[in-house]
Amino acid sequence: MGFLTLYSGLLLPWLAGTLWLIFVESKFNNNYQPNRFRQTGYGFFLGYMVLFLAIMVSNKLTGTVSWSGLMGFLLIFTAGGGIAVWKNQDRGHTTTLPSQVVPSTPIKLLTAITLVLMAIHFIFIAVEIFTQPVYPWDAWLVWIYRAKAWFMAGTMTEVVSATDWAAATSVGSYTVDAWSYPLFASVIPYWAVLSLGHWSETLVNLPVLFAGIAMGLALYGQCREHGINIPLSLITCYLLYSIPLFATHLALAGYADIWMAGFTGLGFLALIQGTCMHTDVARSRFQILLGMSIVIFGVWVKNEGAVWLLAALAMMALVTCRPRSLVLMMLAVAMVTLLIFILGLSHIDIPVLGGLGFVDGRVVIPFIGSFVFEAHSVQQLYWNNFINMGSWNLFWVLVTASLLLSLRPCEGPSNCRARRVVLSFFLIFLATQLFIFGFTNHGLWADTYTAINRLPLHLVPALLFSIVVIAHVSLTQYAAIDSGPKPESGKV
Repeated sequence: MGFLTLYSGLLLPWLAGTLWLIFVESKFNNNYQPNRFRQTGYGFFLGYMVLFLAIMVSNKLTGTVSWSGLMGFLLIFTAGGGIAVWKNQDRGHTTTLPSQVVPSTPIKLLTAITLVLMAIHFIFIAVEIFTQPVYPWDAWLVWIYRAKAWFMAGTMTEVVSATDWAAATSVGSYTVDAWSYPLFASVIPYWAVLSLGHWSETLVNLPVLFAGIAMGLALYGQCREHGINIPLSLITCYLLYSIPLFATHLALAGYADIWMAGFTGLGFLALIQGTCMHTDVARSRFQILLGMSIVIFGVWVKNEGAVWLLAALAMMALVTCRPRSLVLMMLAVAMVTLLIFILGLSHIDIPVLGGLGFVDGRVVIPFIGSFVFEAHSVQQLYWNNFINMGSWNLFWVLVTASLLLSLRPCEGPSNCRARRVVLSFFLIFLATQLFIFGFTNHGLWADTYTAINRLPLHLVPALLFSIVVIAHVSLTQYAAIDSGPKPESGKV
């Protein structure tokens, strides 16, 4: 085993996910040619979802993870996707693509410069991944530690709490502080070293490099499908890689947050895209299904995935429901809560989901966990982290400008729809930030300058897409005004 098996193990799920995505999407709408870059980017994360589930099922059924057995499954899965696409291609797409306009020399030059700048960013990121051992931060203490423990033990041995570990009578278990974290960010590097055949402090992070490439492809493809031109789409991708915090999580990989940016960030992006194109029912349904699928999977990537799932549902309700329906739903929730309080019930156990209510002064919500209501002043903390420090460049200035632009009056149903969707997303994002850090005990993580940066990182692809959508709407609207009928000379 070596580099050939390593790259085979990491690239085969990507290929399989892309092929099956192409096939499934063709069943939703055969009259539109989808963007292959977008399909390739999302195909990576869909393929790794299947890889993760296959590893977990294999370990559950056999008590071990057989690399050869899983590779056999991946080969069959990939071949099935290839056959499905090949047999389906005869149906073809009936739409006629518009004629391509030859770009001018300045546009070509801008495109070339953007590509060169992106390549420079990725060269530095790749150098770090291939030369920098696992960096001694939380990845070294939690996610990569579990992968290394499993590889050295020869199986996915149990990682338990310190109390259970101390009481254990055998040596078949390990412990870390964050022992209850979801497993995805540990399973993928474990698969990488299984494919390599030996432990590597550098190549264990190679999947993250591929994830970074996939995020760029998905973002570019979604921009193009939204009608944004090639230079602006490429500039959007460059902005993604030029965010210092985002590039750091790629280069010093191992953290689960960069995977959350892929699943949750691209998931919200697909939801925004799907709700914007509501007049094309087939494409809209597919984008929403794609977005919700990977947002849901974020629950297995990091604990915050449950929060973002609730936020995604809230955003969809805000976009698709009429104001009267939203008011009625909120009144219904308030009445049910009041009724439960009157009956004296403070906590209920929901089968499968878990507890809901109040326990010892703490709010308990299924999948999310428990928290305490506390007021925290976070204005200065946000200013320091988002503006004064160098972790984000001018990203939040662009977000603020886009938020203000989305509040302006619009013309045309498509432009108004896009602005409403983006504004809803911005409002949900701001509400979650304010609630988590301003009104719960998690505000302590804002004081330490940690989660206050890492949680927004999860939604960076969707935030960037929202910025460029608002810019596109504004430019389109201004162009329509400029190209409108001009008054005849001599007339007012």
